Amino acid sequence: MGRLGLAICYDGSFPETFRQLAWMGAEAVLQVNLTSTSDREQELVMARANAIFNQLFVVSLNASQPTGVGRSLVVDPEGLVRLEAGSGEELLTDVLDLDAVERVRRFGTAGVSRMWEQMMREGPGISLPMYGETARKPTGAAMPND
Repeated sequence: MGRLGLAICYDGSFPETFRQLAWMGAEAVLQVNLTSTSDREQELVMARANAIFNQLFVVSLNASQPTGVGRSLVVDPEGLVRLEAGSGEELLTDVLDLDAVERVRRFGTAGVSRMWEQMMREGPGISLPMYGETARKPTGAAMPND
C-alpha cells in the first residue's frame, strides 16, 4: 500500500534522518515521541519542515498528559497540518492519500518547489555518502525532461 519510515523522538531534530527515510522510498514517516517539556512547539515546526523538505507525510505522535504534553499531529507533503490533537488523551484518525506524495514530488510544493528534480539536475555524479554514495531518483520525483 505504501512505504512507511519510523523516526523516534529526537530524530526529528536531525533533517538527515527524514531525508534518509525519504531517499529509501518512505511516503510517510511515523515519529513517536515522549515529550514532556516546553519544546513541543518547536517539534511541531520541525515536523512540518521535515514534511516540506522531503515531500512526504509526517505523523508526529506524542504522549498525552500527564506523561507528555500531547499535541500529536498529521502533516501532509506540503507541510499543511491535517489534524492536531490537544494535550489530553485523544484518538486521531486520518486517511493518507499517498498519491499526494507523488503529485507533490512531481509538480512541487505549492506547485513550485521541485527539490528532487533540482538536485538530480546535477546527475548521479553528486557525492552523497549517506545516501549510498550517489544520487538516484526517489519514488514519484519528476526529472528534467519528464
